[in-house]
Amino acid sequence: MNNSPYSSWRRFTQPAALSDKAPKISAAKRSVILGCAFITAFAGLGVRAAYWQIKQHSYLTAQANAEHMLSLQIPSLRGQILDSHGTILALTMTGSSIIADPQQLQQINTTNNGALQTVAQNLAQITGVDASVLLPQLQLQTQYHMLTNANGQTIYAAGPEDDALLAAINNGSLPGVTAQNAEWRVYPADGLAAQIIGFVQNGTNQGNYGIEASWQTALAGTNGLMYTPVDVNGQPLTGSHEITAPIPGANISLTIDANIQYMAEQGLQNAVSTMNADGGSVIVEDPSTGAIVAMANYPSFDPNAYSAAALNDFSNPAISAMYDPGSTMKAFTMASALDLGEITPDTSFNDPGYINAGGQLIYNWNQLAWGTETMTQVLEHSANVGASWVALNKLGAQNFYAYLSAFGFGAQTGIALPDEAAGQFPQSQNAAQAELNLAENSFGESIGVTPLQMVMGYGALANGGLLMKPMIVQSVQQNGKTYQYKPVTVRRVISAQAAKQITQMLIPTGIYGDAQTYLIQGYSVAAKTGTSTPNPQDPSWTYASVIGYAPANHPKYVILVKLDHPQTNIFGGFAAGPLWRQLVRELMAYANILPTN
Repeated sequence: MNNSPYSSWRRFTQPAALSDKAPKISAAKRSVILGCAFITAFAGLGVRAAYWQIKQHSYLTAQANAEHMLSLQIPSLRGQILDSHGTILALTMTGSSIIADPQQLQQINTTNNGALQTVAQNLAQITGVDASVLLPQLQLQTQYHMLTNANGQTIYAAGPEDDALLAAINNGSLPGVTAQNAEWRVYPADGLAAQIIGFVQNGTNQGNYGIEASWQTALAGTNGLMYTPVDVNGQPLTGSHEITAPIPGANISLTIDANIQYMAEQGLQNAVSTMNADGGSVIVEDPSTGAIVAMANYPSFDPNAYSAAALNDFSNPAISAMYDPGSTMKAFTMASALDLGEITPDTSFNDPGYINAGGQLIYNWNQLAWGTETMTQVLEHSANVGASWVALNKLGAQNFYAYLSAFGFGAQTGIALPDEAAGQFPQSQNAAQAELNLAENSFGESIGVTPLQMVMGYGALANGGLLMKPMIVQSVQQNGKTYQYKPVTVRRVISAQAAKQITQMLIPTGIYGDAQTYLIQGYSVAAKTGTSTPNPQDPSWTYASVIGYAPANHPKYVILVKLDHPQTNIFGGFAAGPLWRQLVRELMAYANILPTN
């Protein structure tokens, strides 16, 4: 017996011989198992390869291109802004800006005395900028300087001017001067409609204020891309390029008529100067469509030189500045009571010259007692007492403010311009104060409105009681397609009958009353003046205005003239009336509307 410790191991690891078939079955199983394993492995590799080659193809291609392709933006051309007749008000020019190297020029001048003066004269001949403006810039102690004109604006060269510049640089006539590709915004009419249009900041495609800001996306278009192959060091290679073309910006056509806008702006500037006012606004609207055909403010600015303007001049007071409208509000008070059937144009009452509202006495603007007067005469006399009597005794606060809201006060009009104010009604929990507010609001004091709200409200009176949404954009053209905007009716505010009645009441108001608009020869107009004193401690600090429409029975235009704090004469009819009458005469001639009487 073997007692070796390994004997049991040998017996265990070397069993007795198996049958002849056993090894063959085991090998077959192993072959199957190995075959399945190989098949599974190859199938997995195939699936993985398909995943990367098919599902992730775009990703891998992009990654590869990123290593061997350089992407460059191709700027889109910003769209134009035009008036209603196609006159261009804003466009983008392409050409060159001019960069000088004063240090190099001064080195050249040391060996070639007079070279600086020659370069300045050659540049002056090409650009039209005086050599005396250019020479100091060529003598600066700096390496590079972008040349500017006398107003500090970058000098750009376009068209033949650009060709002449590049030729002069290439032939050596402008040593130390280079040209850089540039795009810049140009406003051909200078400051015309500036606060409607806004401006584009130099060196960008970003609009600021006005249409340039509110229609930024449409005007800017979409930049294109150019992919160019590069070497391992990232340097561009010659060869084919992949290009995604830019999409030019849309052209925006406004409802503004440049000719009427010019009339309004020139007239307003003269009126502000004549009346020694701080500023003012003029709006002209087509009441049947809500189209704004002119919107002028003074002071204003030139968008070609916006950097020289005061910050406050960029805003548009016609839509953003609230004011107390004064007696022009009386037309809405009367129209509301007419619509409710609480009064007629001939309803009369006794005006003792004052009325008690919330424990305080309210007087007529001229301190007169008119005695018995009709509602039409209340407008003719512009009687505060009569308007307060209607609001307190015929309308009541609930009806009065409901009608004001329906006319569009206390809310934005929705015009397609930025920074529009909503206006405001006074709020008071005190019954006496609320009654006083109602009485004062009826004749346009202690209430905040915008010039545009007043125009759209009078537009509803002129349009048979229908309030229109103001239109400032007429159409948008892009990629050969034109989208035409249509007039939008907001709501019916008063009945057609009430609108006709208030129009008939405003006709004599414009002729005989304190309006001082007098008869415009041959034409019937419906008009009302306003003189508001928001600060009772300073009655000379007024807003003077006239608003109305013409011709009265078939209105073509609603016109508002508002002057801020005139000093020569503080009253609406005297301060704003002359320009209002002038505009009516000019507009009737411009529209070829023949006299009717």
